[in-house]
Amino acid sequence: MTKPTLRLVEDPDPPRGAGADHEDFVSLLTRHQGSLRAYLVSLMPGDPQVNDVLQETNITLWKKRESFQLGSNFTAWSFAVARFSVKEHRARHYRDQRRLVFSDALLEIVSLTPDEAAPDELDGRHGALERCLGKLPEADRAIVNARYTKGTNLEEHALEVGRSAGSLRVALFRIRAALRKCIRRQ
Repeated sequence: MTKPTLRLVEDPDPPRGAGADHEDFVSLLTRHQGSLRAYLVSLMPGDPQVNDVLQETNITLWKKRESFQLGSNFTAWSFAVARFSVKEHRARHYRDQRRLVFSDALLEIVSLTPDEAAPDELDGRHGALERCLGKLPEADRAIVNARYTKGTNLEEHALEVGRSAGSLRVALFRIRAALRKCIRRQ
């Protein structure tokens, strides 16, 4: 009995037209990953599954790439797809009451904000946020990382560091205000 061999198969559904269209689409998708992720974070604050929804969005964008016209507004199109991915995610995780879940109406209002300049603006804000986070004292950075990067709640982090959850809430409020002020300055 022979062992089955693994063969690499080309995309069975390549885009119509020349390979340049395919490369252009990949280039657009790659270039907009930062702003697309930032947009998803704005729609799913504190949700540790943002990266999963980003991947779902990327898959949907890839499947619908034929409907995108090169030269049109990729940001608006990709953000609309991302908004629907968030709605699907929310529907799947409806029963999880521990997360903050926006109503569909609020999600629609928040999602109307991106415009033509959004990718550059979001990338600039993201860069400013990174620089401002780097200026924080280590203890403050640990609170932010625990809350937003690890996705743990303040009660869990309070137990880890031996502080009360209330003191961490006050500290986080103060840290957010300092970050907001730092980002505005930059």
